[in-house]
Amino acid sequence: MISQIVGYAGLWLIMKSGGGMDAYYQNAILFTGLTGLLAMIPCLWFYSRDRAARKIGGLVTSQKPWQLKIPKMLLLLGMGAAFSQFANMLVGILQSVLNYQEYQESMDQLMEGKQMWFLILSMGIIAPLAEEIVFRWLIYLRLRDYMRMGAAAVISGLIFGIYHGNLVQAVYASLLGIVFAYILDISGCLWSSVLLHMGANIWSLISPDLYTWIIARNPAAIMILFLILLMVMILGCFYFTKRVQGRSKRVI
Repeated sequence: MISQIVGYAGLWLIMKSGGGMDAYYQNAILFTGLTGLLAMIPCLWFYSRDRAARKIGGLVTSQKPWQLKIPKMLLLLGMGAAFSQFANMLVGILQSVLNYQEYQESMDQLMEGKQMWFLILSMGIIAPLAEEIVFRWLIYLRLRDYMRMGAAAVISGLIFGIYHGNLVQAVYASLLGIVFAYILDISGCLWSSVLLHMGANIWSLISPDLYTWIIARNPAAIMILFLILLMVMILGCFYFTKRVQGRSKRVI
């Protein structure tokens, strides 16, 4: 949220200086990345204070959160890609209500002329990390201190959706925000939601070109890809749900 405010302020200054909407589309992603980096510092400080207070209050144990190994990290990235794909399909079904075409045109203008490595760095790595620190590590975990996990996940997810500032992303981000909070809680690891978010954003960036490449060679392979994503999503949810069984106290 801090990064969004600072980013908008910077873009407003560019537009006021005479750059107009062209300057906005040219610099929006750059400002997103830079302000995300700046926002992490105070937010990490707030999170460390919150965690210390939770330990003192007995809300979490002093045990170290679960450490992810590479196979689990890859699983979470794959799950993020799957959640992104199926949430996008749902948004596509509702496109007549959500004005999806206008949103897509705006996104195309934002990404036009940008190198893929730059998009992945800004929107696929930095932005997800900054947003997870704010919306899951701070907002969700604080809400969970006072209410049930499900209610906290829904409220934090809706806040996450509203933050994106348009109806299409509000629906998409709210759904993913609820899922990210749930997996964060049952996994017992802060980095689980970060990896899910990174997987979702990176998939959204690379999937259009991937679909074009697959369709040009074998259109039927798209269904195989969707089936693989579905299996990854189901198996990942099953794995983390099973893992939480028997854990009596929160570690995050």
